[in-house]
Amino acid sequence: MSIKIDPMRLIKWISGANLPRELPISDTTPDPGLMGPDTVTWKLHREQWLILGGGQAFLMQAAHPQVAQGAIDHSAYAEDPFGRVFRTVMAMTVFLTGTHREANEKARLINRIHHSVKGTLHETVGRYHDGDPYDSMDVNELLWVHIAFVDSMLNAYLNFVGPLTQAELDAYWHESWRYARLLGLADDDMPQDYAAMQRYIAEAITSGEVAVGEASRTVAQTILYPPLPWYRNLTWGLVRLLGSGLLPAEIRAGYRLKWRVWHRATFWLVSRIFRLLRFLLPGILGRSVVIDFAQHRVRGELQPGTALAGEVAGS
Repeated sequence: MSIKIDPMRLIKWISGANLPRELPISDTTPDPGLMGPDTVTWKLHREQWLILGGGQAFLMQAAHPQVAQGAIDHSAYAEDPFGRVFRTVMAMTVFLTGTHREANEKARLINRIHHSVKGTLHETVGRYHDGDPYDSMDVNELLWVHIAFVDSMLNAYLNFVGPLTQAELDAYWHESWRYARLLGLADDDMPQDYAAMQRYIAEAITSGEVAVGEASRTVAQTILYPPLPWYRNLTWGLVRLLGSGLLPAEIRAGYRLKWRVWHRATFWLVSRIFRLLRFLLPGILGRSVVIDFAQHRVRGELQPGTALAGEVAGS
């Protein structure tokens, strides 16, 4: 038996936030869910290091003016930033590792919330004007949020774990369509492969569809500088560095984040240290408790009522 650390313990340890201990998948039905053990998704998300892509994901998503304004108007991100991070991570965990029942229930809940997230912009930025409407069920908003998550997970793997083949990059992207469909996107909305996804990101930035304005910076402030005691802020500086380093240069500049030679050198050094730690301590730092639980579930090795804890018996 080996000890494995779940990502939310790491967030709780770094932030000191009082987050729930429960993790979101509990169905013991031997159902692979949307993904399953043969997917590239499960291979990649066995790696706890992907949680390090969270900073990029939130900053990328907030760089879309409509997404940022929706967060300001309809979420408690300012009062409870770590609670929002927790709920987002838990929702994605369900889509990636839960059963079909759990994934469908989570999608219905999220869609019900998103149908009420509507309003108007309060600034002119990029291609948008003050007073333009936003609707979180709009395809452009949904697609940007989805792409930002996928891109951040792949970037985290590439920087902190190791290389991926083109086939693996394409497979991870195509597998992500399975939960995107539950959240309001259709296959025709999606760039057709990983390279097309990267072109979409570049074109969204160039066209002004994605442009960092005051709303984006307001949201980013709680991600980059959450209300923490000074001694925890020292640790959070590493989160800022990693999140900044994974961002596209244009978005990083929009957030007015400095990225000098010493930032680049420190990012490179930290990424190599993480790779070394993963190599030296694969059982502790390189294996996900939720993926282990899901694999035991698929093999029919869990009894009804089995709880997902920090350790999975028999792993």
